[in-house]
Amino acid sequence: MRLRLLDETELAGDPSRSVEMTLDGVSVEDDRLAVRLTPVDLVHLALDAERVMAEIRAEAVRAEQAWRRALGQWHEEGRAAVEAREPGVALLTRVLAALRGDAAVTC
Repeated sequence: MRLRLLDETELAGDPSRSVEMTLDGVSVEDDRLAVRLTPVDLVHLALDAERVMAEIRAEAVRAEQAWRRALGQWHEEGRAAVEAREPGVALLTRVLAALRGDAAVTC
C-alpha cells in the first residue's frame, strides 16, 4: 500500500480528495487499485485500523487466558490422576517384591 499527495493537475476534478492510496496486487485495472481520499478520510481510516487492531489484540489476550486456564485445569487433572495411581503402584511393588521372595516385605 502506498499513499501520495496529488499535485495540482490531478486535483482539477475534485480538489478535496488530495491523497491517493494505491494497493498493489489487486486485480482491477493494471493490477492496481487507486482510491482518492480526503485527509479526513485518511484519519478515519487510521482510527478504524487502530480500533480493529485493538480488538484483535484483546481477542488474542482472551484466547491466551482461556488457554492458560485450560492448561492449568489439565495440569490439575493430570496431577490428580497420578496421585490416584499411587496406591495401585504401591500394591504392585509389594506384589512384585513378594513374588521375588523378599522376606522383609509384608502384605
